[in-house]
Amino acid sequence: MSDAQAPRGRAVLLTHVLPDPQGVGLMRRGWRWACELAATHALDIVLVTRHAEAPVPRTPLPGRLHVVHCTGPALAPRALADWFDPDAGAAAALAALPGPTPVRVLVFRFYMHDLAAHLPAAWRAVAEMDCDDWESATRRSLAGLALRHGRWRAAAQGLLQARRYARLERQLLPAYRTVHLSAFEDAARVARLPGMREVRASPNRLVPDPGPDLPPPPKDGRTLLFVGALFYPPNEDALLWFARAVLPRLRRRVPDVQVVAAGRAEASLCQQLAAHGIAYAHEPADLRPLYAQATAVIAPVRGGGGTKLKVLEAWQYGRPVVATSHAARGLAIEPGRHLLVADHAERFARHCAALLTNPALAERLAREAGRLLHAEYCLAPPSSLSCPAPE
Repeated sequence: MSDAQAPRGRAVLLTHVLPDPQGVGLMRRGWRWACELAATHALDIVLVTRHAEAPVPRTPLPGRLHVVHCTGPALAPRALADWFDPDAGAAAALAALPGPTPVRVLVFRFYMHDLAAHLPAAWRAVAEMDCDDWESATRRSLAGLALRHGRWRAAAQGLLQARRYARLERQLLPAYRTVHLSAFEDAARVARLPGMREVRASPNRLVPDPGPDLPPPPKDGRTLLFVGALFYPPNEDALLWFARAVLPRLRRRVPDVQVVAAGRAEASLCQQLAAHGIAYAHEPADLRPLYAQATAVIAPVRGGGGTKLKVLEAWQYGRPVVATSHAARGLAIEPGRHLLVADHAERFARHCAALLTNPALAERLAREAGRLLHAEYCLAPPSSLSCPAPE
């Protein structure tokens, strides 16, 4: 390794999820940070878990893994959804982490703040916060989705959580040297909070697929694919809106259209999808066969936060995308060049029909999206990966 490539100082990633380039969205975001930090620093990954068993990485990690267990009663519970309340053991373990003061400390997600508060004082002085989503805005968005579906109690609880998160964001985020968010729209708004120092838009990035490129979509194919955690309310809402409002309009244009939803869904959603003639693939171990059969990918997401990895993943597999403006937020896209964007059912159906019946348009969108992906949203893996036994 040359001097220019040698790690400069130490970096620490404090996280509640094990970084994994093939995992769910949070794991991929964690991997993005692990790779970035390890590229220029000697990295320690401090994983805080609520489970007694230490997780085993599926992919070699680009740094040394330290596991901190947080299984006892909380010291000062905040009663906030998803918030990590430290117990005495975790607080002591974090305060006693060994080694020299890091050059960078990256705290992964805002709800880890109370754990980060127990790090040594010198470490906290250089701490950065990756919010990923703007938590209070995401909670408000989820409350809005609940209202659309008549879930009044869930909506009220979501709004209450949003207010509590917003208050803590104003109080706590200014203490961090840098605050990162995945969407540039969120970064611009958070930067206007009083007392903020540096706020950056740090987009999601994918590790390039090491496998061979997929072949072009099947000739005369008529398959649309949706991939996501189908138990997550924004994805459930997306599929139900598509099934009820978009699909009948699309079938009038393309009667033989096939729609496949891949992920993990509750039984009630599976029944509704079947009633609308949407095929369901339960947690497929390999998505490549599904993408290989897909003519295009749909992202009819109307709520949630951050940027949507499902759009980047579709581009990685060389498939064109029809998305709502919410699904495309945070991405440096040009509608009509990189993907097709529609927020109303009739226009969404028209865009889907265009991709299913116009191979030249589909190929052009996929080609331009691939160029944007490689220019802006691809992550170079560290030159060497190691996975020492966790401490």
